[in-house]
Amino acid sequence: MRQLFNVRLWVAIGVLSIAALLIVFVACDDCFGRNGGSVAISVDVEKNIETVAIASSFTQSEGWRIDNGRTVGEASVLLDDARQVFIAADTPGENLCADLTVGSSCVFLANMFGDSVMWFALVDTNSSKPTRVLELPSLVDMLDSGSRGVLENEWIVRLANGVKRTCGEDTGTLREFINNYSPDKSVTRLNLITDEVDEVLCTG
Repeated sequence: MRQLFNVRLWVAIGVLSIAALLIVFVACDDCFGRNGGSVAISVDVEKNIETVAIASSFTQSEGWRIDNGRTVGEASVLLDDARQVFIAADTPGENLCADLTVGSSCVFLANMFGDSVMWFALVDTNSSKPTRVLELPSLVDMLDSGSRGVLENEWIVRLANGVKRTCGEDTGTLREFINNYSPDKSVTRLNLITDEVDEVLCTG
C-alpha cells in the first residue's frame, strides 16, 4: 500500500498520461481542428426533410453564401411558427429561393438534430401569395414500407397515409404511379400544414 503513495509512481503515471495524449494529438489531424477549424460534416449527409415551414424572415452575416454545397458565414431563419433556427457556418445546404430578403417568399426545409441544422434547403413558395402547398420534383421511390418517399433530387420526404394520385386515368397504386410517371412526368405536392406529401400529380 505504501507504493501507492510513492512520489515516483505518481510521476511515472503522469508521464505515461502525457505521452498518450501526445500520441492521440499526432495521430488525429482533425480532432483539434488543425485542418481549417471545426471537424467537417459530410456533404453527403442524408437530405431527410424533418422540418418544413415558411421563412418569415432571413438574416445573414456579411458575405453569407453557399459555396460547394456548404454555407460561408452564419444565418438565422425566423419560421412562420415563431421558431428561430440558427444555421452555422460550414453547414451543408441548398438555396433555390430567388430573393431571401422578401419575407415569406421562401420555404425552409431541413434535416435537424435537436436544434442543430444538419442539412437545409430554401425554395420559392409556389406563388407571390404563399399557399400551404409546395410543389417538388417527382417521387421516384419509397422507403420504410411507404412512410417516406425519395424525390428525384434525392430529398427524402414523409408520405401521408393514402397519398392522392391525380391524373386523367387510373394510376393504380402509388408504386405503380412512380413506375409510370417518374422521373419527368409528375410533380409532388407537400402539404405545409402536415409537413407530408399528400398528393402526386401527373404532368404528361
